[in-house]
Amino acid sequence: MNKKLFILALGAAMTAVSCQEGNKNVIDPEVDLIGDITEDRILEEGQTYTLTGGLHVKEGATLTIEPGVTIIAQDDDQVDYILIEQGAKIDARGTASAPIVMTSNRKEAGAWGGLHICGKAPINAGTDAKSEIGDASYGGDDASDNSGILQYVRVEYGGYAFSEEKEANGFTFYGVGNGTTVDHLQAYGGSDDGFEWFGGTVNVKYLISTNNTDDSFDWTEGWTGKGQFMIAQQISDECDALIEADNNDNDNMAEPISHPVLSNLTLVGNGADGRGVRLRAGTQAEIYNAIVTGKSRALTTETEGTESALANGTSKLQYIYLSSGVSSDNEEGSVLYDQNDFLANDNHNAVGYAAELTNSIMGTIDGGLDASGIDSFFDNAAYAGALPSGNDWTSGWALSADGGSTGSETVELEGDITEDMTLKAGVNYILIGGLHVKEGATLTIEPGTVITAQDDNSVDYILIEQGAMIDARGTAENPIVMTSERKEAGAWGGLHICGKAPINAGTGAKSEIGDASYGGDDAHDNSGTLQYVRIEYGGYAFSEEKEANGFTFYGVGDGTTVDHLQAYNGSDDGFEWFGGTVNVKYLVSTDNTDDSFDWTEGWSGKGQFMVAHQISAECDALMECDNNDNDNVAAPISHPVLANVTLVGNNSDENKRGIRLRAGTEVELYNAIVTGKPRALTTETAHTEEALADGTSVLKHVYLSNGVSSDSDNVLYTQDMFLAEANHNQVDYTFSLTDNFFGTIAGDLDASTIDTFFESASFAGAISADSNWMAGWTK
Repeated sequence: MNKKLFILALGAAMTAVSCQEGNKNVIDPEVDLIGDITEDRILEEGQTYTLTGGLHVKEGATLTIEPGVTIIAQDDDQVDYILIEQGAKIDARGTASAPIVMTSNRKEAGAWGGLHICGKAPINAGTDAKSEIGDASYGGDDASDNSGILQYVRVEYGGYAFSEEKEANGFTFYGVGNGTTVDHLQAYGGSDDGFEWFGGTVNVKYLISTNNTDDSFDWTEGWTGKGQFMIAQQISDECDALIEADNNDNDNMAEPISHPVLSNLTLVGNGADGRGVRLRAGTQAEIYNAIVTGKSRALTTETEGTESALANGTSKLQYIYLSSGVSSDNEEGSVLYDQNDFLANDNHNAVGYAAELTNSIMGTIDGGLDASGIDSFFDNAAYAGALPSGNDWTSGWALSADGGSTGSETVELEGDITEDMTLKAGVNYILIGGLHVKEGATLTIEPGTVITAQDDNSVDYILIEQGAMIDARGTAENPIVMTSERKEAGAWGGLHICGKAPINAGTGAKSEIGDASYGGDDAHDNSGTLQYVRIEYGGYAFSEEKEANGFTFYGVGDGTTVDHLQAYNGSDDGFEWFGGTVNVKYLVSTDNTDDSFDWTEGWSGKGQFMVAHQISAECDALMECDNNDNDNVAAPISHPVLANVTLVGNNSDENKRGIRLRAGTEVELYNAIVTGKPRALTTETAHTEEALADGTSVLKHVYLSNGVSSDSDNVLYTQDMFLAEANHNQVDYTFSLTDNFFGTIAGDLDASTIDTFFESASFAGAISADSNWMAGWTK
């Protein structure tokens, strides 16, 4: 029989009964949760705890809940809920693979009382406001009050009816301040609201309200926080509004007036009659980039204060797509805001819009507002809707409406593909080993598809063999993502493509990963198309000498189309070319801890608009450039032609080189910015320096944050040669880059005069804030 934990400040006696030996703060899973927590306590990772009544965390105490904890409310005559009082904190940091789950042993809506947090931020309900559940004080004058952290937490089957007038929500925020961190929460299958805010200033991201049978989201009493990426999905006919939005029922003009700012919402009703977004009781709001569907009255307005704020621009509704129309229920006088106002040209709104959503909630509409321009809280997501099909942030930790994991069908990938195969968006693809696309077969990957490498003992990678093809055409709004369950560098083996274009490594060359042949004599060989593809957490160590890059091109020909790719947070190179002639555009290498870009074995392609950004001190060169380690003059000699490059290092003394030209490589580099490395440009080996000295290699319109140095025994190329007037180069240049890598330098070479492959871009650098080709598809 379980011991009962009545945590009533019993000091040492309580500690001896309730906590595990060796750590007085860790609560024993055998102990039931009920009563008051007056000192810091920890619920231990992966354990299951039983809630047998009201649990109050009192002022000065912190309840830490580790990843993977499950709290199960017991189905008995007790009133079960968790309440964080003013001055107390909760530190509940789950993960995508190990969320924190608060549930009931009765798997029905209304089974228990949910999670309640009381803070000291402003409200408009007076100075003696008490929580509906637990009778705790809330509200104050500290807008930045901090009640702790909630991340990757799922509350299931809330909505317990404490009385006829009081039912518990999934998550309830009473006067919670913006010092509190709230993201990646799901309220699932409750009988009242999924989320409700009673005033406060707390900001939220990545919220999911799934089939809660009152309102999906509800605010009142002066909530003025911000929110982004919010999903509501209703199934039951009992579900009420998707958003019910009030200021104060008793005094519509009570201050502070509710005025949340929200962006990137997907609100999906149950198809029944009823309201979608219901703005009333004096509330103000700014809502951008929203999809509202599945309700017969998608947007309704009520009360004079609410409609006045919409009419005079205090409230804003922009880039909103409604499946039905706008209507007013204002009974206080004449209608002050109507559908014509909503559809004014500068609002960019639409009614009668049929949103194309997969799995009911997944999908976006291009061309929305970049909310990061409103406030730095918001991520850059210039589309309407919350859940792009290429970035399923619900995967792994949230439940779908039917109680399964989010995403529909699950398909495992491994072995050989010998016939054409298509991977579709919305399917949960799990890579459980090496996947080889064999000669004659084409692997087609639709926009928005996500492939996740399983975190196990198998060697996971994707390899396109000679004579095979990949057709992976994502979009900026729906990129193709290849990632791992384990969100760490080195988690899986990345993407490898083997072609038949010339290399200088001989006729028996084999790929480092997968042991596949590559190279040949067809410079125009076509291995397919890669567009808008992001690879995350590559760099798996196959052996001490072989680690996988993000993208690896083995003898790939210039018949292959490659643009808009990101290699993100890998433990080897972001991109590596082993010979070949493939041309590339719009590449991003982000915090890959070997080299950002690396070539060898005779790569002679072209590249434009390339960004490297290093953060970790472990990152090596920004570019490591070789011809052939064993024979520096092996033909064909590496000789890429690159323009519009921004390379930003980590300012660490640990790995000092920026661009490292060596092992006989040649190169033409134009319009480049190199910063953040103690040695911005180094040259090595005789042939590399000879080619620079005699003009076979060209460095022009290159701006370095420091100087040029040689690691050759017999120096043939110097900083003075680099700075020759005809080169238009500079050293010790002070850059004005924003957000680490945005910015260009005007007045440089128009690379389109070199070759028709290049776009006209007569500036140094790869990207500017006013022409952000990275928006929407990169991390």
